[in-house]
Amino acid sequence: MNNALLEIFTEHLPARFVPPALAQMQTLADEILNRRNLKYAGARAFGTYRRLVLEIKDLAPRAEDTQKEIKGPPAALLKDGEGRYTQQAAGFAQKNGLEPRDLVIIETEKGPFIYARVKIKGESAAKLLPDIFREIISSLAFPKNMVWEDSGFKFARPIRGLIGLYGDKVVKFEVAGVKSGRATYPISSFGMKPIKISVPENYVKTLAAQPQPVLAEPEERRKALLNAVNSAAARLGYKADLDEDLIAETISFTEHPVALAGDMDIKFLALPKELITTVLKKQLRMFPVLDEAGGLQPHFIAVRDGISANTGEVREGFKNVMTARLTDAVFFFENDLKTGLDKMRQKLAGVNFIDGMGSMLDKTERVEKLAADIAAALNLPADKTENIKKAARYCYADLASGVVYEFPELQGCMGAVYAEKSGGFAKHEARAMGEFYLPLSASSQLPQSLEGAVLALAGKMDTLAANFTTGNIPTGSEDPFALRRAAMGAVKIMLEHNFALSLGDIIAMAGRRLPPAQGSKINGLRAFMWQRAANIFEQEGLAADEIAAVEGLENITLQRAASAARALNAARAGGTLAAVGEIAKRVGNILKKSGAPAADIDEALLKTEAERQLHKTLLEVRAAAPENNAAPEAALSELAKFKEPLERFFTEVMVNDSDEKLKNNRLALLGGVNRLLTGAVADLSKLQKRG
Repeated sequence: MNNALLEIFTEHLPARFVPPALAQMQTLADEILNRRNLKYAGARAFGTYRRLVLEIKDLAPRAEDTQKEIKGPPAALLKDGEGRYTQQAAGFAQKNGLEPRDLVIIETEKGPFIYARVKIKGESAAKLLPDIFREIISSLAFPKNMVWEDSGFKFARPIRGLIGLYGDKVVKFEVAGVKSGRATYPISSFGMKPIKISVPENYVKTLAAQPQPVLAEPEERRKALLNAVNSAAARLGYKADLDEDLIAETISFTEHPVALAGDMDIKFLALPKELITTVLKKQLRMFPVLDEAGGLQPHFIAVRDGISANTGEVREGFKNVMTARLTDAVFFFENDLKTGLDKMRQKLAGVNFIDGMGSMLDKTERVEKLAADIAAALNLPADKTENIKKAARYCYADLASGVVYEFPELQGCMGAVYAEKSGGFAKHEARAMGEFYLPLSASSQLPQSLEGAVLALAGKMDTLAANFTTGNIPTGSEDPFALRRAAMGAVKIMLEHNFALSLGDIIAMAGRRLPPAQGSKINGLRAFMWQRAANIFEQEGLAADEIAAVEGLENITLQRAASAARALNAARAGGTLAAVGEIAKRVGNILKKSGAPAADIDEALLKTEAERQLHKTLLEVRAAAPENNAAPEAALSELAKFKEPLERFFTEVMVNDSDEKLKNNRLALLGGVNRLLTGAVADLSKLQKRG
């Protein structure tokens, strides 16, 4: 078996386009090869911002044979009354290259029909690959496309070369006026002299062996990049700030990363560290340099693509660009300090939040009140509450600053800096402002301070409640207001800080502060937030039915819900709890069908020993495990005591007795049991049988 290779050689792709395109190539290859019945050992996609490459290992020389069923006339026309094949059957067989005796009868929704089972011989891989490669190329989707030639073919950047190989043979095809061959090209600074690829398995090493090596595989570029950046930092006597996002981006805009260290004017260190590192990382794609304690040093490490001469001139060019950008940052920062947070806050009156929910100043005032409500619900001391309210008053102010206008990712961070610089804020207030937007992603840091956690929760809840009220609800992959991230952040904060608030509590608080809206859809917010909590619990290893069992409990905090689900998970090992769960389903079904109103239990009407035993157990369990019990492990142990009394009850007692009083009393007894089985720790009727 031979390997196959496809290379799409393009003009410079944006770095952010490269990883998704490679992932798509691999997925498309697997889907198309399987659809074409071509066996292969594996497919992998790799490449750079100029070459998207697919390698297929051990591709079978031809596709596997397949069988196709072709529908013909109704079965009644297969043979005549004398048992001879009819003219229709014979003609149908001949049309499909068969003898009449080879036809089969298949039952369908419209009755039995004659079918021809036709064997289709698999085509050779060499014949199929041109279409497969064309389909892969034309199916790649990018955020933006270009059209550059007469056929109107769309791609992220113009295609300038194609390699198609199967073993040592060229797979001939054409896309956008470019014909395939076996030639690729070196790093752009080394011209366009073709590099011939003999066979697919030589592709990577042929490029790596060039005078200017091309590291075609992303992992190899990562190793080279880290080695180069770390070595450059070590020569300075420091370490590099190895930001993962910057590493990933650099890997995608280089083919052979080479690090170059330079210096910055020490005066720039007067700027906040976060501002300097943002300019370096986000605008200039440079790595900051740190000492062992994490302090920023007056150096930078830039990365260029490939080895070249004139190192001094290149370093000076990098430094000039960096100096210009940091000079701009100084200008914005100093202007912001002169403006002050009070004036910035007032500017928010002219910034719209979302339609129907006022300005960002209106939102700020809501968040301040909501944060105070949360602090009161948590019984926080007066001094902490005042710190929270002061931080909330200015939590969005830096959105009107020059620095955040230029660098939106510094929102919150700059507010904290300006608060510290002003001298009018306590340490806890400034820190809370700095933590206000946390967490920034599913895996990023949460607010560490209590003040920051309350403030961040208030901001996220106002955003969620306002958007749900006005109908801005995520659908499918669309989430323009990042509400999934906000909900996940709010849930994580409540879990991390063990806030004694249910989802219903916090949503009601947020909803009270909003202006009224027509057709409000805020009622859907609880389910939306619970889904985020359920995702967290699932990642912890809890089963879906265990999570569902705690979802519906009224006024349960997320921390209590998590504890209850963990207790369910641990208690299921013995099997008793599962049995009680099955009985709980039966109890619930009986009560649902009866439609009888809730009533008190009359002990005098407990006529059988089974009823009296169940009632005795109910009283004992109710005392030890009341509804919404805070000790789930112990409560589940108590609930397990219902197993034998309930089994005996259902064996010996007829619930729907002809005597109405007895019937209602037995339903009242089951109702008392049901409240504990569905509310003491969790709704045990939601538990599913395990195989």
